[in-house]
Amino acid sequence: MPELIDDPKQPYEDLRQSMIDVQRANRYLGGTSVIKHQAVSWLRAAAVKRKETAEPVSFLDVATGSGDLPLAVLAAAAREKVPVNIIGLDFSGPILRFASEPEQVGRQQAIRLVRGDAFELPFADASVDYVVCSLAFHHFGQDGSTAVLREMERVSRRGWLVNDLRRAWSAWYLFRIVSFIARMNRMTRHDGPASVLRAYSVAEYHSMPQSLGLKPGTDYTLKRSLWYRVSMVRNK
Repeated sequence: MPELIDDPKQPYEDLRQSMIDVQRANRYLGGTSVIKHQAVSWLRAAAVKRKETAEPVSFLDVATGSGDLPLAVLAAAAREKVPVNIIGLDFSGPILRFASEPEQVGRQQAIRLVRGDAFELPFADASVDYVVCSLAFHHFGQDGSTAVLREMERVSRRGWLVNDLRRAWSAWYLFRIVSFIARMNRMTRHDGPASVLRAYSVAEYHSMPQSLGLKPGTDYTLKRSLWYRVSMVRNK
């Protein structure tokens, strides 16, 4: 089932409101906390190595959406007192327009928004310390997700994180109820359940890094969390 957010003909105001709904879902259903927790771990590891280099830690957020996750990483970096440079990449012009608004990423000099293709990231090999991607793999299809993960592996110097949904009919019913009670935007009410149906099983998630020759537990870890979330983390 296609998602309305992928349709460039949708009215901008509807897309804008849907992106605000996604921000709330990230905040209250675990997406933001997964990214922040891992970012803090990476930032603390970088702080230990600060004697070796004064370079900021670099992050790339693939399919950044509204830029709420780069903002969360930036806030974590400020608390840890570690300088960072963050790139938020998205292919959608309307989504980047929203992310550029002053109330979103627009005022943050440490975050740079870039339009680009997740399947061919416009960055050199090992040019970014950490690459993250949240709630986007289910848009790509399984083969496409593996291709994007290959690009994340290529571009990242120290590691990457993928955070997305786990497919389950109970998650489909739950989101239908939550979106109705929360009076979410029409696009969100359509796209949320569609996202769940387009998501992957745990075995399918495992198949992606394994197709790159990575071994579970040794090269990457996969964790399930509340609200049907799955995260895969690689530390190089």
